[in-house]
Amino acid sequence: MSSALNYMRLYADGAGESHFKPAVIETFTREFAPPAPAFNVSSFIPALRSGFLLLPAGWIGELHPSPLRMWIFVLRGEMEFEASDGECQPVRTGDVLLLEDTTGRGHRSRVIGDTAARLAVVELEPERA
Repeated sequence: MSSALNYMRLYADGAGESHFKPAVIETFTREFAPPAPAFNVSSFIPALRSGFLLLPAGWIGELHPSPLRMWIFVLRGEMEFEASDGECQPVRTGDVLLLEDTTGRGHRSRVIGDTAARLAVVELEPERA
């Protein structure tokens, strides 16, 4: 049995504009931690390092490219990301966002509401041209 995990990808096109694109990670049922029952697992990709971000309530980031190609996992709070093409996407507790707009104009981001945003990040290898 296969199942998919949906996420948003924020990337830069050849002209340097950033855009959102829905994406999917396929998972497949397999034994991952025997003797525990089988469950769905995705393919694994190399990661370079991981860390955490704590952004205070009211924080607003100006237009900037992502400093790293990275996964963002929202642990608590809510943020909004705005691509340079003007499209906005909220990310809430439990959401995942892949930031790949490491070149070009980048994006704006801000914490929504009166709660700090707590994020886990996983740095990925830069994309190969």
